[in-house]
Amino acid sequence: MISSEAAHRDFRHCAEALIDLTVITAEGDRPLLDSIRRHAPALQSTFGRLTGWRLQPHPHFARLVKTPARAEPSHGLEWARGRTDYALLAWVLWYGEHSGGRKFTVSQIAEEIRVRSGSDEGVPWVDWASRDQRLAARRVFRGLEEMGVLRLQDGSVDEWAEQNGKRDALYAWGAAAWRLHVAIPAAELEQLAEGRAVPGAAPAADGTDEIRLFRTLLLNPALFRRDDPGAFRLLDDPEHRAGIIRNLKYLTSWELEVTAEYARVLRPARSDDAVQTPIPLSAGISHVVLCFCALLRERQRAGRLVPAGGERFLVHEGRVEQDVAELQARFGTQWGKVLREQPVRTLTRDLLAEMKAWGLMRGPDADGQWVVLPTAARLAAHYAGQGEDGGVEGVV
Repeated sequence: MISSEAAHRDFRHCAEALIDLTVITAEGDRPLLDSIRRHAPALQSTFGRLTGWRLQPHPHFARLVKTPARAEPSHGLEWARGRTDYALLAWVLWYGEHSGGRKFTVSQIAEEIRVRSGSDEGVPWVDWASRDQRLAARRVFRGLEEMGVLRLQDGSVDEWAEQNGKRDALYAWGAAAWRLHVAIPAAELEQLAEGRAVPGAAPAADGTDEIRLFRTLLLNPALFRRDDPGAFRLLDDPEHRAGIIRNLKYLTSWELEVTAEYARVLRPARSDDAVQTPIPLSAGISHVVLCFCALLRERQRAGRLVPAGGERFLVHEGRVEQDVAELQARFGTQWGKVLREQPVRTLTRDLLAEMKAWGLMRGPDADGQWVVLPTAARLAAHYAGQGEDGGVEGVV
């Protein structure tokens, strides 16, 4: 146990950072890294007991090796925008092992990737003449810099990506480069690589109900009763629920919300009198998400959504596209020029990806049906002068 209130606040700050960040580096935040290393025994003990996760408190970085109980789209790297980014990430890490950790320039690794990733017929997988692919590589290099895997020593990856200036950058490998791993069985990784993994698979068999519960609450947008009834049943028992809340409050400053069908942590927002929504309101697409959730609420109240059990509903992708067109016409002036003029089909695709990433919808199935999850009912948009729906998050 932490001996003083001030020390406990510092412990919680460290725990929350480890949960939310992939890696904490000395270059990025030396005071935070020092605090984590100071609290390392208590952090490892608490995380080990509640989640089974392992802490890596290195002199130059700290990382909590987090294994989810259930994989969700929200577990992706924040900077990655698609498969190309993840494929390039794998190629860069491969190059580090292949070259023995030597320093390299972006142009050197780009050429090696181009040659090595070609097909048997000699067709290259990448085309660095494509600005989109160069920008994807830039995201990877920047992301790995933030994670302490790479250290920029000279030049600029921006100049290489934009094809101006020196058009190159020199990198060295950082302290975290050889200590990253994922605790996923090799067989599951092979399924993922071959596209055979089933989205929304059942919770992992290993781990107790309580460990799966904490893993899901801390990593996923929400714990749904239908996904893991065994873990959720712990919240039905008043004594168990009280113990879970005590453990959560010891580890973090976050609150627990429990409904009949889902539970999630509520994190303090930037202002003291608000609650952080499960979507980033600073992003432009969040306006579209909130407006769409409000439309779904209206339709559900009118009995115009198809029930799917457990406070879930079905909506077809074609219906969503019609809704997006309607919302763009109604609220486009509030969204800004880019979203207002974006093609409806593209905007629909972006909306569905965002809804899926933040645990508001799942899908689609083979028939184009999406499942609206009960967490979507907590969100709606309210623009000034339109009247407000009390008790709803996401007022803009």
